[in-house]
Amino acid sequence: MINISKLYCDQVTPGDWLRYGKKGSGEREGEIVPKQASERRPIVVWNITRTCNLKCVHCYNDSGAGKTCNELSTSQAKAVLDDFAQFNVPSVLFSGGEPLMRPDLFELIEYAGQKGLRAVISTNGTLITA
Repeated sequence: MINISKLYCDQVTPGDWLRYGKKGSGEREGEIVPKQASERRPIVVWNITRTCNLKCVHCYNDSGAGKTCNELSTSQAKAVLDDFAQFNVPSVLFSGGEPLMRPDLFELIEYAGQKGLRAVISTNGTLITA
């Protein structure tokens, strides 16, 4: 992974240790830090759907309404999560499109948890209600 902030701005941040295995400028001596970057396992960002309730011009996924063709079924998605667990992936970030538009998302999140995966959602937030 390339540290763009360091490359262009000659600055490091406290989270750099997590991303690049280097101490950031805001970290103090004696702090407990994770293992070197080369020893950590990758986090998976999974674009689980192309369906989205918005049509943002900056969307890298060309997401929008009605773009559900060729998506994995629930059982196929669970098989992928099984593979992630077998490869000791620590965390899966469900993204898209808008992952909250996928009807089986919460079933997949629960399944991921049962497999020991930490599930995270990247959402535009417009579908979250109280």
